[in-house]
Amino acid sequence: MIVTIDGPAGSGKSTAARGLAEALGIAFLDTGATYRAATLKALREDVDLANEAALVATVRSADIRLEPTAAGVRVLLDGEDVSDAIRRDEVSENSHFIARSPAAREVLVALQRRIGESLGSFVAEGRDQGSVVFPEADVKFYLDASPQVRARRRTQELTEREEKVNEFDVLAAIERRDQRDRTRSVAPLVQPEGAIVVDTSDLTVEQMVETLRRHVETAP
Repeated sequence: MIVTIDGPAGSGKSTAARGLAEALGIAFLDTGATYRAATLKALREDVDLANEAALVATVRSADIRLEPTAAGVRVLLDGEDVSDAIRRDEVSENSHFIARSPAAREVLVALQRRIGESLGSFVAEGRDQGSVVFPEADVKFYLDASPQVRARRRTQELTEREEKVNEFDVLAAIERRDQRDRTRSVAPLVQPEGAIVVDTSDLTVEQMVETLRRHVETAP
């Protein structure tokens, strides 16, 4: 079984995917982690992010692995556990350079598909899972929430990591990211054909996971 969850930043994709995978007893595939890991490598190596050729070379040279754990997914970059490092704001703000590169995306999409094939049954989350990476998925979801709710969630997440943030700045960053994701020429953020749309603005984590689980279990 393949289940995909797409949607904008802060809509609850990762939380929902982890919870749903656990509820269904299948693996969780965090495809966004591959973009973040590649971005982290580029930042660490002082690669010119505006130089697509240099970015593609960096992506191709990166050894990115995702290992399922009881807590979710362990992300390895060239043998180092970078599960926490890839969640930093600097990585989030710069991952669009790789996301908008057709050649870099080709490398990472191929990686995601290989990982998916090895897992068999899984829940994948991202911004192009149901539309590009796994268009043959058994069940597709598109999660959304108001920008204000998403900014509040992201602020809380960063604060819990002891990062100093301002909710207004986070909201502005989310709105910029939405614009980039929806208007990029390669694999833009869209509602996949046949996807079930769920507004998570007023849902608790438990309600969100239960809503998705019910849809999966009643899917034809």
